[in-house]
Amino acid sequence: MLKEIKSEQFIENPIKFSKGLNAVLGDDISTNSIGKSTLLMIVDFAFGGKSFLTNDSGVIKQLGHQIFSFKFEFEKENHYFKRSTENPEIVSFCDSEYNTLTENTVEVFTKTLKEKYNIINPFLSFRQIVSNFSRIWGKDNYNVDKPLQAFTKEPESTAVTNLIKLFDLYEAIVKTEAQIKEHGESKKVLAGIHKKNYVEKITKTDFKKNEIELRRIQDDITNIKDNLLQYTLNIEELTSKEMIELKTEKSKFLQLQSVNQNKIRRLQLNLEQRSVKSKYFNKLSSFFENTNEAKIEEIESFHNKIGTILKRELNNAKKILEEENHIIEEEISKIDLKISSLLENVKSPKFIVEKIYDLTIESNKISTVNKFYTEKEQVTSDLKQLNLDLEDKITGILKNIEEQINTELITINKEIHIGNKKTPKIILNKRSYTFDHQNNTGTGKSFSDLIEFDLVVLKLTCLPFLIHDSVVFKNIEDSAVDKIIEQYSTEQKQIFVSLDGIIKYSEKSIEILTNKKVIQLNDSRKLFNQDWR
Repeated sequence: MLKEIKSEQFIENPIKFSKGLNAVLGDDISTNSIGKSTLLMIVDFAFGGKSFLTNDSGVIKQLGHQIFSFKFEFEKENHYFKRSTENPEIVSFCDSEYNTLTENTVEVFTKTLKEKYNIINPFLSFRQIVSNFSRIWGKDNYNVDKPLQAFTKEPESTAVTNLIKLFDLYEAIVKTEAQIKEHGESKKVLAGIHKKNYVEKITKTDFKKNEIELRRIQDDITNIKDNLLQYTLNIEELTSKEMIELKTEKSKFLQLQSVNQNKIRRLQLNLEQRSVKSKYFNKLSSFFENTNEAKIEEIESFHNKIGTILKRELNNAKKILEEENHIIEEEISKIDLKISSLLENVKSPKFIVEKIYDLTIESNKISTVNKFYTEKEQVTSDLKQLNLDLEDKITGILKNIEEQINTELITINKEIHIGNKKTPKIILNKRSYTFDHQNNTGTGKSFSDLIEFDLVVLKLTCLPFLIHDSVVFKNIEDSAVDKIIEQYSTEQKQIFVSLDGIIKYSEKSIEILTNKKVIQLNDSRKLFNQDWR
């Protein structure tokens, strides 16, 4: 815990702190600008915060850069540190006289604090844990309707996620998210394999056809194996079956070739037709009077243009058909080679081996395609289920946190408020949340609800301390503040508060605040020994 803060310009040096409540008190007339909020900012600075550098920059402008020394106590052992506003990213680790032993980054310092506070939370840094619950004037994190946000524009989804982490319930989510990421990467790899045509991409219909083909191939292989001796003695029987299949396939290609060649011939005839020359039209005037030769030439020119376009299209169509014909001829040649090979091996068992080999290769090819299809479908299905599981886990976790917080809010609300004051409640969703004041929207009750919420989180989580500035007490009725002070006084964790005009509170509250006072400030006794205001 924080034990003291020293500064050469403090009116009281050092300022000492203890466990539980630590009260920074103002005067009875609630004088402003005496340093209450500034001291709380410096406390936040001692815990690794940065808000003092901007929100209280007037101190630096008027008094120059400050060096603050602070002592912490953990398990009865003191630890000494020093941090300046001139170089705030560096924290000096010191001896008991505040002589620098080593210099480290502020990140190393806050990591050290996290370890010393025995906070075992791998998902939040020390500052992520404490910053939101240091509610000091100027930090703009005391919106009574949005108690989870460390700053105004922080996304609600981030605030909800941080609450899950603070309640140490994030590990189950991380494991599922890791599985989702792994499956997502697998899906991308499979999609990449298909995209680069390493493995043919198929549909569900193709998959079923492949399954049928695989069974046929396997039946063929089994049949050959079971009748190996018979085929060896009578290879003609096996080759005849293969020969029939090949000839059937060749016949199909020959039919395609015939149709293709007929189309090519017709195109060639169209291309060879000659157009009528204009000189022949001149002879028309010998037979007909008043022949409009200019009009005839215009029509002939139009026909020639159309003919040129048609000729280009006919040539393109012919080129495509010739390319198709070339492919058909190659397929026929392949079949002819297979037929020749069959005829050569009619008397040799070698054919049986080659037949089994070919069937096996084909089987493996189809099996690979279907295997990748199955894997992709499985990954897609698993990914969908994992996302559903994640949603269910998050919903369950949020309901658990809701129940814990709202149960404690009921208890503390009864202790703070006399009568049947409605209890606030938190409603959590994955991407948003609501802090419901139960239609009691008065400013005082809303700020009281905010304090109750913080006290509940302090009790239920690893949060090591709270800071509540006087701004959160301004509109709360005195009797409720009395009960809040009583709640503060029962806490073992440190709570830093600033309050004005404590004379208006009960004798018990005055006694508690007086005993827990770390410093009292007024217009003639301000925080710093120099006054610029």
